[in-house]
Amino acid sequence: MASRKSRRSTSTSPTTRGVTTMPFDRQNYRLLLGAVGLIVLGYVIMLVDNATNPNPVDSALSLVVAPLLLLGGYLGVAASVLWGVPKDVDPAAPPPSEAPAEAV
Repeated sequence: MASRKSRRSTSTSPTTRGVTTMPFDRQNYRLLLGAVGLIVLGYVIMLVDNATNPNPVDSALSLVVAPLLLLGGYLGVAASVLWGVPKDVDPAAPPPSEAPAEAV
């Protein structure tokens, strides 16, 4: 039997140890929170309108307002995820918290 050489998996991209970035900014989280709020509001309006209206099939809230709120909410979730995708970080640059101190 021939002996097998162990192969290490080598990556072509440089390692970025010690450099961590948040995937979302504050603006992304605000958009996401607003979009989830629109989704919840759309379902609540649909639920309340169907429970209180004697004929929920012909109601403007269930047919127009709630679906538009839901559509806006789901599009807002997609926009909050795609908004401001972070650019690649230079692995050679030191993180801002570890910037070299100037000599006094």
